[in-house]
Amino acid sequence: MRGRLLAIAAAAMVAAAFPATASAAGTAVGAPRVAPGTAPRPFIKPRPRPTEALERPGEGIHPSRNAYTVPEAPRSPACDANFCVHWVDQGLDAPSLKDSNGDGIPDYVERVLAVAEHVHQVENEKLGWREPLSDGTLGGGHGKTDIYLEEIGGELFGYAAPDRGQAVNGRQPEHLHGYLVLDNDYSPFEFPHTEPGHDLKVTLAHEYNHILQFGYDAYEDPWFAESSAVWMEDQVYNGINDYLRYVRSWVKLWEVPLTANSIKEYGTAVWNQWLARHYGRSIVREAWAGAARTHPDGFAVAAYERAIRAAGPSSFGRDFTRFAADVSEWRTGIGFRESYLYPDVPRQGSVALGAAPVTRHLNHTTFSLIGVHADRGSAVEVKVQAPEGVDAGLALVGRIGSERRGRTVKSIAYAEAGGVLRAKLADPGRFQRITAVVVNADASAAGYSARHLDWRYLTDETPFRVSGRIVR
Repeated sequence: MRGRLLAIAAAAMVAAAFPATASAAGTAVGAPRVAPGTAPRPFIKPRPRPTEALERPGEGIHPSRNAYTVPEAPRSPACDANFCVHWVDQGLDAPSLKDSNGDGIPDYVERVLAVAEHVHQVENEKLGWREPLSDGTLGGGHGKTDIYLEEIGGELFGYAAPDRGQAVNGRQPEHLHGYLVLDNDYSPFEFPHTEPGHDLKVTLAHEYNHILQFGYDAYEDPWFAESSAVWMEDQVYNGINDYLRYVRSWVKLWEVPLTANSIKEYGTAVWNQWLARHYGRSIVREAWAGAARTHPDGFAVAAYERAIRAAGPSSFGRDFTRFAADVSEWRTGIGFRESYLYPDVPRQGSVALGAAPVTRHLNHTTFSLIGVHADRGSAVEVKVQAPEGVDAGLALVGRIGSERRGRTVKSIAYAEAGGVLRAKLADPGRFQRITAVVVNADASAAGYSARHLDWRYLTDETPFRVSGRIVR
C-alpha cells in the first residue's frame, strides 16, 4: 500500500564466508533461530471491491472510503492484454470524461491502461516476476488484473488488496488474487509537491508489485512487501526517484530495526538496492519466489536468507553487516546504484581511543555509526565485545577524499555467535573520515505474536562494548 508521507521529520572483508550447509531441521547453519508460534496474517487484509455492496454497515470499509455509490459507466471496464480499468461517470469518483478520439473511453482511462501495460512489461517480462493469479469471473469475467478509479486523495496514492472469498477451511491460502484502486486524477490540490503523471506511474508500479506478491505468498512480513514494492518503483521508472523521499526519513531511524513494520519499511528499499547491486535484480524476485517454502511461513528474513545462500556463499547476517558498512559512506557510490543522491547518514557519537570501553545498546537488525578520530599512529583498531549467541558485525570504514568523489577502505569482521570482534585500518592519517560500524545482525525470534502482528524478536537492546586504540 503506497501511503503518502505527511510528516517525514529515517578494502577487504576480513572474515571468510561460511558454507551454506543445512541442519537436520532444514534450517541453514547460522540462520536466524525462530521458535514455532501463531501463523501470521496476510500482509494486506482482503477487502471488498468498490463495486461490491457492503454486507452490513461498517463492513468492508476501504482504507480511504467506501464503495462506489453509483453504477459503473456504460463502457466500463476498458480492457487490454493484461488489465481492465473500471470507472464511473457520475459523482466524485468520476475521472475526467474527456474523450479525444470519441471511442467512449475517457482519455484518463486509456492513460492508466498504457501505464499499466508498461509496468507489466517491466515487472513480468523484463524482470521475470510470475504472472498474477487470475481472478476468474470477478471484475466482469475477464480474468485480468482489475483497476478501479476513485477519488482517493488524502493519505493514500492508491492501494492493492486481495479479494475476499478465497479462504479454504477458514484460512486464506498462501497464493491470492487481488485488485488495484488508483486515484481518478492525482490532482496537485490533493497531492501537493508531486507530479500527477509521476504519481500515477510510481503508484501503479508499486501497487501492481503487491498483486504479484500476493501470488507468491500473501503471508509475508509487511516490511518485506513494502520495501520490495518501493524498490520496484525505481526499477520501472528510474528517472522519477520518488523513493528518495522515504530514504531521507530512513537515515534518521537508525534505532528502528530493518524488519520493523513501520514508516521505515518504505525507505528499506535501499536494502533491496544493495542486494540487487551485489547479486543482480533477480535476487528480490527469488526471495519472493522461495518465500512460501521457508520455515517458519511468513518470516521474511528466512526468505532473504534462502535467496542469499542460493546466490553465493553468504548469509543474511553477513550481508546485513556488509550493507551497514557500505551505508556509512554510501555517497561515494560504493554498494548502491545511485546513492550519490542519498543524504549522509548521521553518526551516533564517537569512541574515545585509549579509554575504557563504552556500551552501546542495539536492537535486532540495526547498526550504529560511531565516529573515530585518529590522525596519527601506524594503525587504528576498534574492538567490540558482543554477547555470546548473537549474530554481530563490526566494520571500520575510512574515507579518502570527498563524500561523492572519494573512495573507501574497509575492515570487516562478522561472528554468527557473538564474542570479540576486531577491525583495523593502517595509516589512519590518510582518511578524511573514519567510522566504526557496530552491527546487531541477529533476527532470532520466539515465534509470531498475533496480538502485536509481528515476530517476537529476541535480541533488542543488546549490549555491545566498544573500545578503540591507536597502534603506534
